[in-house]
Amino acid sequence: MQTTLAAIAVITVGYIFAYLIFDRLRDRFGYVGGAEYVVIGFLLGPRVTGLLDAEQVQDLTPIVSLALGWLGMLLGTYFRLPTMALIEGDHIRIAFAEAVATFAIALAALLGLFRFLIDTPWREAVVLSVTLAAVATLSSPVAVDAVVERLRVRSRVPPVLQLAARIDALIAVVAFGLVLAIFHQGDVAPGVRPPTATEWSVINVAVGVASGVLFHLFLGPRGHLDEGRLFVALAGAIVVASGASYYLNLSPIFTNLVLGFILVNSGSAHRDVTRLLLSTERPVYLALLLFAGAAWSPGSVDLLFIAPLFVMIRVFARFLGGGMAGGYVAPPELRAPGLGRGLLALGGIGVALALNYGQVYPELHPRLILTATLLAVLLFEIVASREASAFILSLGAPPEAAEPEPEPAAAADA
Repeated sequence: MQTTLAAIAVITVGYIFAYLIFDRLRDRFGYVGGAEYVVIGFLLGPRVTGLLDAEQVQDLTPIVSLALGWLGMLLGTYFRLPTMALIEGDHIRIAFAEAVATFAIALAALLGLFRFLIDTPWREAVVLSVTLAAVATLSSPVAVDAVVERLRVRSRVPPVLQLAARIDALIAVVAFGLVLAIFHQGDVAPGVRPPTATEWSVINVAVGVASGVLFHLFLGPRGHLDEGRLFVALAGAIVVASGASYYLNLSPIFTNLVLGFILVNSGSAHRDVTRLLLSTERPVYLALLLFAGAAWSPGSVDLLFIAPLFVMIRVFARFLGGGMAGGYVAPPELRAPGLGRGLLALGGIGVALALNYGQVYPELHPRLILTATLLAVLLFEIVASREASAFILSLGAPPEAAEPEPEPAAAADA
C-alpha cells in the first residue's frame, strides 16, 4: 500500500511540474527539462531522505516497465507510412546516415574502452558498448521541435534536424532491443530447447505484433473511443506487451515500438492514439526521471571514470556523425556540417534504456550504465537548447529579421 501511494505521489508531482513549468520553459526557451527531476528523485530516494526506500523502489519495477512501454509506443507512432512517404528522399538519407554513423563511431570507441582498456570479456563488452552507444545516438525530438518552432528560420535544414532526431531514437531502440535478444539473459523451462538469437529476435517482434493486432481488433472497424476508454485500452495494451517482454527478459521499449507502429498504420484511430500519447508524454517522462533519481547509486568507484568518458565519446560521435551526414551525404542545398550540434539533447528514452538494462542485466554494471546516462542528461540539458538555437540561427535569418522590401515611393526616388 505504501509503495502504491508513493508511486501515485511521484506521478502527481510529475504532472504538476509538467503543467506548471515544463510547457512554459519549452515554449519560451526551448528547454525540455529533466535534470532537476533526477535531483528531486535522488533526494526522495534511500540515500538522502528515505521517503522511497530501496525495497519500495524495487517494488515499483512494474510501473517503470509501463512507463518504458509508453515511451516506446509513442516513438512507434512517429512512423506512419503515408506520412513518411511524403518526406523527401534526401531528408531520409541524411537522417539515417547521421544516426548510423553516430552509432557506429560511439560503438567503436566504447568497444575499445571496455575491451582493451578495462579488459572486459567480449560478450559483456558488446552488451555494455551497444547499450551505451544506443544512448549516445539518441536525440530528443521534443527538444528539437521546440527550438525549431520557436526560431522559425527560413531554411530547408530544420525539417532534416527534426527527422534526424526521430531516426536517432529508432536506430537506438532497435539496436538495444536486438542486443537483448541476441545476448539473451535467462533460462527456459527444463526439457525445452533454448531459442537461438534469431528466434529470440523474432519473438521480440512477435510480441509487439500480436499486441498490436489484438488492440486493433479491440477498437473495432470504426476505431473510435472516447478519451477515457482509449486511455484504459492503451494502458492495457502496453501492460500486456511490456509484461510479456519483462517476463522474457526482452526490451518493452522495442516491443511497444512495434506495437505503436502497427497501431498508427492500421485502423482509423491513429490520430486519437497519437494525440493521447503526446498529451501524456511529459508526465511519464518526468515520473521516469524521478524514479531513476531515486534508484541511482554510484556503484563501483573504480569504474566511475567511464561516465565522463562516455560524455566525451557522445560529443565526439555526435559531431563527427553529423558532420559526415550533413557535409558529405547531403546535397549542396541541404549541406550542414554542424548537424550534430543541433542534436545534443538526450531525452527520456535514454533514461528508459538505462533502466531497462538494469532490469535485464542486474549483475553487469547496471549502476554504471545509469550513472553515465544520468550524467549525460544533466550536462546536455544545460547546453543542448543553446547549441541547437545557435546552429539553426546560423542557417539563415528568421522571418522577423529579414530585410523589409522598399516601399513604392522609396523605390521611385531611387
